[in-house]
Amino acid sequence: MEEKRLAAKTLTDSEESLYNNSAGAIVKTILLHNSNNEQKEVTLNFDGVAFLFTINSKETRTLRSPLVTNSIKASGAGVNIHISGIQLGGA
Repeated sequence: MEEKRLAAKTLTDSEESLYNNSAGAIVKTILLHNSNNEQKEVTLNFDGVAFLFTINSKETRTLRSPLVTNSIKASGAGVNIHISGIQLGGA
């Protein structure tokens, strides 16, 4: 199994799907960067369970707690997100 990019984009105020696969993935690293001039809240939703992060202006946050998920949704206007992990099920 090899690590690959699961998602990479700039988030909006609206929750949007970043990853959805019935076989799932092991998320290894999430990078969040607030490109705004003010503090922003980011919501990460894994399999229907939401987690809230507050990120200061121009701050980059690295999350390195591996987790298994089938679905990732997120919101946070102007916050860049990059998610890498291992796709399960050979897809």
